[in-house]
Order: sequence, then C-alpha cells, then structure tokens
Amino acid sequence: MFKKIKDNKYYQKFKEMRADPKLKPITSLIFWFIFLVVLVLFVRSISSPSKVVKTDEVKQELSNFKFTYTNNSGVIFGESYNDKLEFIYNNSRYYYNGKKVYLISNQSLQVIPNFDLGVLKITPNLIDNLTSNLTYNMSNGVKQYIVPLSRFINLYEYDTEVDLSLANNYNIILEVYENNSKVYMYKLDLSNYYTFRGLNNSGILTIDIYDGQSDFSNFYDKIIGGVV
Repeated sequence: MFKKIKDNKYYQKFKEMRADPKLKPITSLIFWFIFLVVLVLFVRSISSPSKVVKTDEVKQELSNFKFTYTNNSGVIFGESYNDKLEFIYNNSRYYYNGKKVYLISNQSLQVIPNFDLGVLKITPNLIDNLTSNLTYNMSNGVKQYIVPLSRFINLYEYDTEVDLSLANNYNIILEVYENNSKVYMYKLDLSNYYTFRGLNNSGILTIDIYDGQSDFSNFYDKIIGGVV
C-alpha cells in the first residue's frame, strides 16, 4: 500500500515541491488545509446530538383499526372500518356511517341528531395531514411535532374560512409512539386549543391504536337501508 502511494505521480510532485525552498511554505499550507478538512469530517461523523430534527416521512393511510380515546371526559372504545365508526360512549353503543350517528339498541338503529363526534374526528389520517411537511424532534424513541393551532382548527373543525390570525400565535404538541415503524399510540396536548375556544377541558388526549379488520359497517348499513 505504501509503495503505491510513493509511486503515485501526485505524491512525487508533492515531494519535488517540498524540496524547493520557495514552494515549501505553499506545500505546508496545503498539508494543513487537508488535515483540517479531515478533522472536521471526523468530528461530524462521531458527534450525536441528544435531539435530532428529522424531516417528515411518507405516511400510510390507516382506516381499519381499533382504538381507545382517553381524556378527562373518560374513555371511548371503538373500531374504524373505511372511515365508519362503531364505538362505546357513556355505556351506550353507537354507529357512525360517515354522515350520521346512530344509537344501537336491540338490533335497531336510532339516529341521534346533532351528535358531536368530538375527539373521534382526530383520526390517524387527520394526524397525517396535521404533520404533513413538518419536522419533528426525536426524544427517547418518540417523535414530537409542534403543530400550528391554526392548522389544527382548520382540519378539526372543517372550517377554512374562519379568521385564525390570533391562533397563529399558538401551537399544539403531538407525540407519536411507534414499535417496528408501526404507530401504536398518539398523545396530543390540546391545552392551547381548549383555552383558545374557551372550553373547560383538560389538555391531554391519548389515542391507542390496535389492528382491526372486521366489516361491521355492512351489517349496520343494511339495517338503516344504505348510507343515508
């Protein structure tokens, strides 16, 4: 290896320049420049900051899953299939067909007018839209996003016309928990949203995600005579 270096034409030229008293200072500058470049590259390669900001990743749509939503109001259990929901809230079972919410009782469905789906509107797909083109901090294996409050309100309340100039001063915090690159839990600190809207809610919403594939919607849609 060293013989190949000595026989290299550039190495021979460098030796000739070093032997020339007039050119020796130039060769010294070249040597120190190369040394500093190598040193900088080496330091960068071994440095590992405690928090690394990473760019966003391509998201995979998720519509068939089981879930548990937990906040200060209690726990909501349920299942999603193609964006339709079957869930238990306050000891009652409900079905949402994408347009209306129905109370399930004795194999019959009764429409519930003006039912507020609330936090159930915060689906994995909505979260993907929240974090689109955002970066995140990685801390202890958890991705943490800082989401502008104005973006959250637009997606959560389906209102893109409302004046959100004041909301631009606030953010919500979203944490994404993964195992083998698969999301199993979200945590959202919605304190700023509740304060901004004057709502008496606590800030933290936890969403647990599980595998689920049963098509319950086909059964319920037949009872109500289709999607109405």
